[in-house]
Amino acid sequence: MAADVSTERSKHIQLSSNTNECQRLYDFLAQSLEQVPVTKEFRHDLKLVCEELFSNIINHSYEDDLEAQIDIELSVDEHSVRITFTDSGPAFNPLKREAPEDRGDLSEGGMGILLVKSLTDKQSYKRENKLNVFTVTKNYNN
Repeated sequence: MAADVSTERSKHIQLSSNTNECQRLYDFLAQSLEQVPVTKEFRHDLKLVCEELFSNIINHSYEDDLEAQIDIELSVDEHSVRITFTDSGPAFNPLKREAPEDRGDLSEGGMGILLVKSLTDKQSYKRENKLNVFTVTKNYNN
């Protein structure tokens, strides 16, 4: 019987909760996607998504704590890229937040999650062991 061989590759980085870490995030993304057959537009979309999610975690969970850690895991299989952000901030599911257009007020925020939703194929949130775990998936080879 043949062994079940997974074609998924996974990389991980841990960043401090301050905006000075953005360049490390961009470098991590670029290196992780080097061997993945995706377009420049696909890479750009993921960069925007990651920047939005990373900055939201910093601004809403750790605004005064520049040393808190945010774990980011990027997994690639033959069809998609999956990126998971894990942080220990207060529980917050951005997917449950009322959309700005539904509130009738675009000034109160929420546009970032709309951007994330529009640039990815799947989003999920769970609270696990007092951690926020937010995952986005973007398909590239359907």
